[in-house]
Amino acid sequence: MEVAARLSPPLVSHLRVALDDEHVLTVFDGWSELAEAVRTRPIDAVVVDPRADGRIQIDEIRALVGRHPTLPIVVYSALTPEALKAAVELAKYGIHYVVLRGFDDEPRRFRDLIERLPAQRLTGIVLQGLSSRLAEGPPMLHRAVIRMFEAPHAFQKVPDLAFAAGMTRRNLDRWLERLGLASARMLIFGARFTRALYYMRDPGYLLDDITQKLGYTNARLFARQVRAATGLTPSMLRDHAEPEKLLEQLTAKLCRQEGSDE
Repeated sequence: MEVAARLSPPLVSHLRVALDDEHVLTVFDGWSELAEAVRTRPIDAVVVDPRADGRIQIDEIRALVGRHPTLPIVVYSALTPEALKAAVELAKYGIHYVVLRGFDDEPRRFRDLIERLPAQRLTGIVLQGLSSRLAEGPPMLHRAVIRMFEAPHAFQKVPDLAFAAGMTRRNLDRWLERLGLASARMLIFGARFTRALYYMRDPGYLLDDITQKLGYTNARLFARQVRAATGLTPSMLRDHAEPEKLLEQLTAKLCRQEGSDE
């Protein structure tokens, strides 16, 4: 996961310990820089302290929620009357994840909270469908596919998946065929498509923003792949009322050899 934060230095230090090396943490000094990163980078969650500047600021957080209502935001602050009042006010805008310094920020518990945020739910639908087949293969391949679905922007080409799995491309192809899975290229598209469905729930992201966050060089390539895989345009995909059903259909495609993103 990629986590963005706007916190005071002591809270940043504790969050780094909680996330350890499994997740990427980027700290921003200003609200505008944070907002721009959310729009253009594959940010999975945001952790903010309303008192990051030494005084309570909730207008900036409200503005971020207004632009990106599906973005998981965690309020992390010291236990003070002002911070609690800010948390109650922000709850009116849909921010319900609150962590208090020294009370419920034990690293394992904090990390579990971050990993359970909504961005991972759609990913879990597909990974659960693939898990029984992946379990029959090498553990490194299994872990590589999980990493790919969690951070699809980091897997641009088939060699990226092969490298993460500790295999040559030929061995990767052989293992995927042996496990009854789709091609590596189709799996890469599946990871991007899954995350795209999540981003498309947020009206604050333009199609160009989404394709940039996914690592595409241009929106046309993404649109072509979506149409080939689903018969839908990205705008139709955005209006689709049942993303879970689309992911079930995607999982079925990924669990057989037929189907291609070409």
